[in-house]
Amino acid sequence: MPQARQPLFGRGIFLSQSNAAETFVRLAKRWEDCTAIVSPRLTLTYSELIVRAARSARELRALGVGPGSNVGIATRDGGEAIVLMLSLWMLGAVPVPIDYRVKPTERALLAEEFKLIAILEDRQVSEPIGYPSILIDDSWTDVIAQRDGSALFENCQPACALISLTSGTTGRPLGFVLGHEQLLFRLATNLQLGRRRLGGRLLNPFQVSSAGPRNHSLSQLFNGATVFFYPPLFSAGGLAEAVLSKAATNLCVVPTVLRGLLELHRGRGSPLFPHLDCLYCFGAPIMPDEKRAARWELCEHFVEGYSSSASGRISVLSGTDIDVRPETVGHVLPHVQLQIVDDHDQLLPVGVAGTIRVHSPTMALTTYGGMTRTNGDLIKDGWVYPGDIGAVDDAGFLRLLGRASDLIIRGGSNVHPSEVETVLAEHAGVKEVAVVGFTKWREGEEIAAFVVPSGNLTEAELIEHCRARLSSDKRPRKFVFATELPRNVNGKISRAKLRQQLESLG
Repeated sequence: MPQARQPLFGRGIFLSQSNAAETFVRLAKRWEDCTAIVSPRLTLTYSELIVRAARSARELRALGVGPGSNVGIATRDGGEAIVLMLSLWMLGAVPVPIDYRVKPTERALLAEEFKLIAILEDRQVSEPIGYPSILIDDSWTDVIAQRDGSALFENCQPACALISLTSGTTGRPLGFVLGHEQLLFRLATNLQLGRRRLGGRLLNPFQVSSAGPRNHSLSQLFNGATVFFYPPLFSAGGLAEAVLSKAATNLCVVPTVLRGLLELHRGRGSPLFPHLDCLYCFGAPIMPDEKRAARWELCEHFVEGYSSSASGRISVLSGTDIDVRPETVGHVLPHVQLQIVDDHDQLLPVGVAGTIRVHSPTMALTTYGGMTRTNGDLIKDGWVYPGDIGAVDDAGFLRLLGRASDLIIRGGSNVHPSEVETVLAEHAGVKEVAVVGFTKWREGEEIAAFVVPSGNLTEAELIEHCRARLSSDKRPRKFVFATELPRNVNGKISRAKLRQQLESLG
């Protein structure tokens, strides 16, 4: 019979100074016979997970992986990716999760840039690839079968635990270096989201190369839950069916998936997921009405999180705060120090919009190789600059006004796209909207709105709607109707592609 699962949050064992694999093995002894992972290729109890990780570690060590080695992981199966992360931690090596859809030529560039000793991948590439590859396919179980399955820990306190890559939509990906302590703190704070239940069931429909899904999967495993890994691409109906059939207690989604679920369940009288302890949405902004609808139509324990790869989670909006302050991303978390500063890093008064910067025990140690960007994803003087513009009000609620790089300067006035988007989204005929700036000789920049209509909608209606609600300097001068908005792999709207579309339209 499976053992009873005991709580761990708040105990020193979780946030000890040890290697993450050593911490996991100590915790997993409480739930040895409980199911840990269910994925397309693997179904493992906690004891079987440790055995597979240990055997894989010994095989990887024989192939040249050792303490301090940077190793890419580019497997389609999320369960296998988690096993390999544990294996690398056992060896004191550093996992570098990579989007499995990245082409071989790009993998070669990543291998060079992040000094990868090898990339663990589940597809054989026939042509010359320019980097060391270790095949983790269906034969891997047989390859490691003769290896010792007892846990091992070599160099249990290496310099770092993980190099987390950004999505790379604004150029080459940055690599944020996380120590084991920072990683474990991020996992612990995940367990405070929504309603707490021991031995839960997380359904993860995303690849673990993305920080959000990866951290949610790891945090639930460190808490004795079962994690179901599903292929990343399937319909809202398929996702809802999977959540209900697996009796999931936790689900994380991006806004595009959330909107699909809301559309699927529109008009019904009871919540779609009444038994979920947490429905967590991450990765991109959500409109106020969508937040309210998610809380009442999908799950009472709906949570919106604001975070960055460099800082970890910064704020949370949940519970009744969604009803009264949905235009915000909630209160800043107690362990996070947040400041709003001007272009010279001087503090701004309460309520005044400016650049967000944070200091937190979950923040990355550094960027790999000292790489940086002009706007956002910046670590400077002990602070993380996520690249967002925001303001904090008297009640301590944080409101996001957009990316610093997306700020539109029209006739000397600053226009935040989110302000215009919020107004346009209030129109009943608007399903989705994104606002960008485009160059005009006289004004410097002008405002364009890309609109996905929910029915019959005219430009004249939108012009009248904006005239009644926005000052003249914030009204769009161009409207573009679209069937969908371009997005990156994490579900974020690609404003760069929208600007390219504007250029092609003339």
